[in-house]
Amino acid sequence: MIGMADSAEGVTQEDSHTESRADGISGSLRSLGTYTQESTEPALSPADLPARSRKAFLRHMIGQLAEPVQNRIRALRHNQLQQVRISEQFFREVYELERRFYGQSCALFDARRDILEGSVEPPIQTEKTWPEDPQDALYLDFGNNEELRQLRQKLAPVSPTTLGVPRFWLTVFQNVPLLSELVQDHDEPLLESLMDVRLAYDQDSYMVIFQFRPNSFLHDSSLLLTKRYFLQHSADPEYPFLFEGPEIVRCEGCHIHWRDGSNLTLQTVESRRRNRAHRVTKVMPRESFFRFFAPPQALDLSLADEKTKLILGNDFEVGFLLRTQIVPKAVLFYTGDLVDSLSAASPDSRSLSSEAEQEQVL
Repeated sequence: MIGMADSAEGVTQEDSHTESRADGISGSLRSLGTYTQESTEPALSPADLPARSRKAFLRHMIGQLAEPVQNRIRALRHNQLQQVRISEQFFREVYELERRFYGQSCALFDARRDILEGSVEPPIQTEKTWPEDPQDALYLDFGNNEELRQLRQKLAPVSPTTLGVPRFWLTVFQNVPLLSELVQDHDEPLLESLMDVRLAYDQDSYMVIFQFRPNSFLHDSSLLLTKRYFLQHSADPEYPFLFEGPEIVRCEGCHIHWRDGSNLTLQTVESRRRNRAHRVTKVMPRESFFRFFAPPQALDLSLADEKTKLILGNDFEVGFLLRTQIVPKAVLFYTGDLVDSLSAASPDSRSLSSEAEQEQVL
């Protein structure tokens, strides 16, 4: 009996050990399953935090480091500031190169103007020295697209005897979203008279010059309209690590001498006052491309209201676009070769950094 009891006890202990091992394996598998499930989720990183929280967390992280390590971080920031000084010199020289090489292109811009105006007829072009895009043959569904039909109806017929390229600059402006937003229907007759757009470089500024043919809107003394953009070539002392090249910091327009009753930036509105039979005529401002030449003045942008900052920020983008894309490459916007080239803003076009953007970097 004792032997049987011992045997039964041995069997019981073995079964218990087996069950224990099975439980251990099951537990390990469950743990492995849990670990595998958790590991499929991406680990949280500071980049997942909002900008302000990320900045606060990283400052906290640095604050937890030992003082010798923090000192090394400070040394690296001084190192970075020296790189900023080198970048300032680099971009200054790049701007000077741009200024010099623009002068070499002026003869080509003269030839472009002469062809557009019809004063020079170019030789017959029998060869294309540029590659054709296989997607150039695009299908236009005029039957099912109302916008396309409306645009086609606006296309003015051009006689075979017409000189030059009619409506060239107006068409260029209408093909570029940022500029098209400025052009109103009542601006088009005057912009049809625009014959050339040029640049004039100074050391710390550049001017965009719009030359018009004699017309019924502008007095002869205002056939040249100008817009000057002032550049800052050095880093902002308060935010030096944001420096990415020269920034537009201010702009100046010009006075437009309109012919009587032809000011496109104003409109006459008639209204009837309450309890009065007669109408009152008022002259009110209205949207117009030519408001571009009368930007708001804000010598200290930090003190400007949000509306002024928004207007100037958009104005600075237009000025940068005219200088770097529209003036040197106008025909490519006319033909659509560069229709997709402006989908991403160039870093150099940043002119008014919001406080949130500054906090992300600093």
